[in-house]
Amino acid sequence: MKFDKTTSTYIITSLLFIILMMSSGFSFNKLLTPMSFISEIFTSAGISWSLVIISLVMFCLSFAFFSIHAYNEKHDNSILVISAIISILIIILNSFSIPSIIFSLGLFIAYLHILTSVRKEKEKLKKPKISDILGGVLSKALTLLNISLALAVFIVLVGNPSYADNELSSISLSVAGIDISDIESLQQQIVDQQREATYAQIEAIETSVLYGIYGGTSDLTTAEKAKCFIAINNSMAEIDKQAKASIDMQLSSSSASPMDSIESTLKLLTLFKQFYPHITFLTIFMFLEMIKLFLKNIIVVIATIANTEPKPKKETPISKNVPLKGQSTLQQNQYVNKQGQVNPSQINQYDQEVNSAQQYPNNFNQTNQY
Repeated sequence: MKFDKTTSTYIITSLLFIILMMSSGFSFNKLLTPMSFISEIFTSAGISWSLVIISLVMFCLSFAFFSIHAYNEKHDNSILVISAIISILIIILNSFSIPSIIFSLGLFIAYLHILTSVRKEKEKLKKPKISDILGGVLSKALTLLNISLALAVFIVLVGNPSYADNELSSISLSVAGIDISDIESLQQQIVDQQREATYAQIEAIETSVLYGIYGGTSDLTTAEKAKCFIAINNSMAEIDKQAKASIDMQLSSSSASPMDSIESTLKLLTLFKQFYPHITFLTIFMFLEMIKLFLKNIIVVIATIANTEPKPKKETPISKNVPLKGQSTLQQNQYVNKQGQVNPSQINQYDQEVNSAQQYPNNFNQTNQY
């Protein structure tokens, strides 16, 4: 296994991504109730967003250096072993939970897709740049990773319907001020609110009438006023009893009217609880796909800048030396006879050939090849 600068940087950034994300306070459970989580974003909800952003930068760096390794090292697959170890580390740190297993498997598949696709695209194109290849490859790899994360959310929600009730309660309390997660008790809540409001109005009217009558009898003595007040109060109590009984009867007879007005809303709420895992799956996936557009471009820029593959040097042809006039060469030996004597009549011919070789060295080198 070869540990060069690219591989070491990939390992360090991957580990920093895991450590920083776990230290930021952002957990997988936040994705199970996305609507409540969005409403809590502005109140921080115990999350360090600076650490989240830094961890995403480490995520981009790890993908960028993995891509550089796949681009430069054609036959080295050792980095796949490292990525598998990192995926297993995520599972261990999250106590072998189902979401961590699914996410880690998706992460490994994304790395495998990058490794195979980058090499395949590099073979198809003639001298491609890394930026020409990574755009489409990273888009598919990050989509695979997003699907794995959304699928983990879906599986957890299908097995735990309580998340839908909690989400519905949170939304209803923040928007309507009442808990409408229990649809069966919604009607009674509406009736009770109407009864309490009507009772309060009746009691306010009775109090104002009593004190108005008491204040209008200024010509009576104190004992007479008290006697009159007691008699009126007893009569008012009977009126109060009859009025409230009449209101109860009206509310019980007309209790179907409020339900008719919100019947369509209740049906929607029932469907919301039934399809909450599917709605959350689509919500998480669409949100991650929007983030992917930014992360993909950041990874391509980092990989383009960090890739410093040395260009191969061009080989220069080696030229043969041209013999100088008067030097002893193999060609000169052809003018020497068997007795070692030089034929004077052929010296001028040899000098002419040397002069010609100096003026036209290419022709001379071609004749030497034969």
